Amino acid sequence: MIGKLIKITLAALVLFFASDTLAGNNMDPAPADWPSFDYKREPGQFKRRQNGMIDPTPDVVSLKFLPKDNYGFVDWTKSIRDGLIKPRDSILDSQGPPPETSEPAPDVVIKSKLDFMPDVLFPHSAHTVWLKCSVCHPKIFKKKAGATPITMTGIWKGQFCGRCHDRVAFPTRNCFKCHSVPRQTTEKSTAP
Repeated sequence: MIGKLIKITLAALVLFFASDTLAGNNMDPAPADWPSFDYKREPGQFKRRQNGMIDPTPDVVSLKFLPKDNYGFVDWTKSIRDGLIKPRDSILDSQGPPPETSEPAPDVVIKSKLDFMPDVLFPHSAHTVWLKCSVCHPKIFKKKAGATPITMTGIWKGQFCGRCHDRVAFPTRNCFKCHSVPRQTTEKSTAP
């Protein structure tokens, strides 16, 4: 009796998954196919299989398939340039961020306050590839280089660069990812 019940259950499961597999193009893509799939589901809707059941597979590209930088963190800029991800301006927007109308800003060297710490090179181009200038200016940073008094304590508390880094962008625990510019030291001359 139990053996017959197990056989019926197994047959039902095989038919269930076979109907999903044989359904063809009406099914949602596998996660690995997401970068090349134009998906039209509205935000908040469940992803469903052909038979109407909720599909629990993730809606994200696994981070292990994205390129890494020299420190082992995801290289988001390279991921965008290679077409692996396509950030949107908002979850309701089907297009990417609108292009900026002004010339791209130059990279900025931010002087370290500590003598032993290298300076920071802020690469505007790596940020403007997917963010508009108005995301940071003037609300987080004034548009004039050096006009915003940036501190590491503030960054760790979620201010300045910490609005994104340690949250959605690479973490700040490796100091030399940002502090990468050798300091221009001027030797103090002592008069005899």
